[in-house]
Amino acid sequence: MIRQSIARRYAKGLFAVGEKDGKYGEYLRQMRDIRSVIDAGPRLARALTLPLLDVERRKELLSDVVKAVGASPAPSAFLTLLLEKNRMHYLPLICEALERMVDEKAGVVKGIGYAPYPVSGDVRARIEEALAKRLDRKVQLDMRQDASLIGGIKVVVGGFRIDGSVKKQLELLNESMLKE
Repeated sequence: MIRQSIARRYAKGLFAVGEKDGKYGEYLRQMRDIRSVIDAGPRLARALTLPLLDVERRKELLSDVVKAVGASPAPSAFLTLLLEKNRMHYLPLICEALERMVDEKAGVVKGIGYAPYPVSGDVRARIEEALAKRLDRKVQLDMRQDASLIGGIKVVVGGFRIDGSVKKQLELLNESMLKE
């Protein structure tokens, strides 16, 4: 919980700079790109996060990554700050927090949908549309297959849990029968 709080604080700082510049979406994309480069090389990730290496050497490594991605000065300076404060291990959490802030600014809410079978893009779009009407926001669902469901769909989005699965309906029926 403390780690997420720290990550959120750093993400707010970068988001505020991006909001002022009008480039918060671009900064998010650049941070994702930098994170993917760092995640692709476990040795690079260790070198940037462990304070065993001299700070100047770690700055050189980070500078090479930033140049390879073509990052703007603001994300570059932000990452240098993280490096100097030995906070590079927070980068995944910071990127997630920044993504939530950018989505919120754009009026987008993300969620997860569960179905017992693969769901086509058309069906997913209809579910997103129905949820968007209910939540008054654009909804993006990540659909996952859950073999424990018999039929129907279960959705977790924006702090809401909507369970329209047959499994849940049977549980509710069983409970009502036991009460009587």
